[in-house]
Amino acid sequence: MSMALQINALPRIEELPDDPVVLRGMLEQVIKLLLSANGKIEDLQEQVARLVRNIYGRSSEKWDPNQALMDELLANVLEQRAALAKVAEVPVAAPVKVDAHERKVTPHGRSIFPEHFTHEEIVIPVPEAERICPITGQERPVIGYEISKKLNYRKSELIVKVYKREKRGSVAGAEEVGVVTAPVVECVVPKSIMDNGLLAHVIVSKFVDHLPLYRQEKIFGRQGFALSRRTMGDTLVAASEPLSHLADLIQAKVLANGLVHHDDTPVDMMTEGMNHTSGIKEGRLWVGTVPPRDGPWTSFRFSTSRQARHIEDWFRDYHGDLMSDDYAGYGCLPAEITQCRCWAHVRRKFFDALDSSPAEAAEMMERIRLLYKLEHSVDADVTFDADRLKMRQELAKPQLDATRERLEAFALKALPKGPIGKAVNYALSNWPYLSRYVENPRLPLDNNPAEQAIRPVALGRRNWLFMGSERGGKAAAVYMTLVATCKRAQVNPFDYFEDVLGRIMSHSTHHLDELLPGNWKPLSA
Repeated sequence: MSMALQINALPRIEELPDDPVVLRGMLEQVIKLLLSANGKIEDLQEQVARLVRNIYGRSSEKWDPNQALMDELLANVLEQRAALAKVAEVPVAAPVKVDAHERKVTPHGRSIFPEHFTHEEIVIPVPEAERICPITGQERPVIGYEISKKLNYRKSELIVKVYKREKRGSVAGAEEVGVVTAPVVECVVPKSIMDNGLLAHVIVSKFVDHLPLYRQEKIFGRQGFALSRRTMGDTLVAASEPLSHLADLIQAKVLANGLVHHDDTPVDMMTEGMNHTSGIKEGRLWVGTVPPRDGPWTSFRFSTSRQARHIEDWFRDYHGDLMSDDYAGYGCLPAEITQCRCWAHVRRKFFDALDSSPAEAAEMMERIRLLYKLEHSVDADVTFDADRLKMRQELAKPQLDATRERLEAFALKALPKGPIGKAVNYALSNWPYLSRYVENPRLPLDNNPAEQAIRPVALGRRNWLFMGSERGGKAAAVYMTLVATCKRAQVNPFDYFEDVLGRIMSHSTHHLDELLPGNWKPLSA
């Protein structure tokens, strides 16, 4: 509104002064005003485009270079792609031919039912009137069956386990021996009414299926039992204490790997004031994980803030490589930790700038795509040795140098606060960390393992909304650590928790490694 008033207040042409000096000064003011207006317009257009894409567009950031053929900027993009391909020695398809998009079709065949499922046979007899042969008058013999299978569901069953501890007295004449009683069954929460199977079900429902406790309370109510959310919450917090030793071991394995993917995400936490009034405070869940080739280890931690001291606690006494975003808190880490930044973050910023600056954004996305294509050209199963380093030095490094030259050229003409300006400035300011991977064959290009590990939290907090307390947040981090590691180790989380909850109290502390999801074997095995 204020800008409109300023433009409307400009004099008409016939009112302009004749003095060239005054005119020059007025022209400079008008140019500054227009530049400011263009910057705000570009920013608003980018916001509108992002909102429209969030509502109606695909959530994937996958981008096909062939879509540029539908735009007048085709020639520019294809020229850049051809020049990059010569540097990378990657063959480029003829620009006239565009591959048709092939839709992925999910096959709809008959499901094969697992043999371990309970199979119940239901024989459907021929109607009485059709059993008799119309010629002989005798009953037709059964010669076989037409068989079809359907999968049925029966509601889950709550079972009351009655533990009867045997008591034995003394024999006649030896009454002084007294009475002996069978030992108490070990349990992580001795006085709880929830046994290991039910507790494992609640854990999986909340931290795998993202069912908040108040919904589980209603589900148990439909089954005829009133199990309050408070009881479940208190039991979860109490059970997390012995399981926290397993979570600590997982974090030690993450740090011992020498290469850590690290990220964080906000979560709300309830607080209680001095006058017992509740409020909401933003807490933080931090995740650290290793590359998939190095194991399933994934560790979560909860904190009540995003202060740098939490990062210092995470990486105390750590010496190795770290892949993360550009949060300023990582600047407190010592020089012994080699930090690198994520190319997927850079790509995302140029993806957001496609609508406002299609030519520049498309060129940078194509350059980043070719960097990934080079990485995928090396067999992912080979050891990170001289072969990968040679590829990065001979092929990726020239691409990086050319990419930086183009970024610097864009920076000269892009508005700093516009979408493309922000993307260019982000890439240039993090360039030492982005280009570091070509010197070390072990360093990755992106932080996707950490982002994939933290993605379920974004889904979960839409359901359970907030942490009930700091203690509850730390308990949730323990369960998320074990659940995420189970997922990457391809271990059924219900089977794991049901078994481990019954063993951890009596298991030797020197052999806790055996109960980690990556090493776990069922007791029966």
